[in-house]
Amino acid sequence: MSTDTTIDHRTRVAAERRERMRARLIESAMLVFAEKGVGGSVIQEVIAAADVSQGTFYNYFRTNEELLAAVTQELNDELLRLIEREVGSYDDPARRIACGVRMFLRAAHTYPLLARFIAAAGLHAAGPSSLIYAYLPVHIEQGLASGRFRDVTVEVALDLIVGTTLTTAQRFSTAAQADASPEQAVAAILRGIGVSRSEAQALVRTKLPAIAVPADSLLERGHARMQNQLPPPDSEVG
Repeated sequence: MSTDTTIDHRTRVAAERRERMRARLIESAMLVFAEKGVGGSVIQEVIAAADVSQGTFYNYFRTNEELLAAVTQELNDELLRLIEREVGSYDDPARRIACGVRMFLRAAHTYPLLARFIAAAGLHAAGPSSLIYAYLPVHIEQGLASGRFRDVTVEVALDLIVGTTLTTAQRFSTAAQADASPEQAVAAILRGIGVSRSEAQALVRTKLPAIAVPADSLLERGHARMQNQLPPPDSEVG
């Protein structure tokens, strides 16, 4: 093996180890935030949950805010890519938004950890770097341009969709409302951006495609640890 090949191999292995460690810290942080909330420092709890040293932790994150931003971005981006893969092919922007929001809320219902994290994080659960702000404005703009949506700006429609979606998802974090139906909230969103009552009701009654969440996703890994109390791997990887 040549020297260059050896160096490339070592560089690749080191990068993979760093990525695995970062993923472990983010996964642990999601669990801790869901349990403890985001109001106080959780760094020591995350270090304990990840079973790493303090020095290792600070090689990746420095503050609560950095941790929270990393969790919200990865969690949202995972889900939104899966949702956009399905709804992006729909011609009608109202159907895209109706199905996309319902799929997100179904995920919050299926994965209690997601609902608990949203309840703990509040509006922080839609971080400014999230793909929410890449995907949704495009659909809103197309709906406004075609006359499908009316009497709102892109900004107001975005606030309405994101705020209502997160508030509805929070309900699934409590036992009393764990089985609440999101369709009424989604219909209200559609009405708020100018879709007629009859069309809104028809859109929320359409068959919803399932989200195939990969087993190695942050959501699945965190869900497994919460459900089965799975310990993290025995040894540090970076």
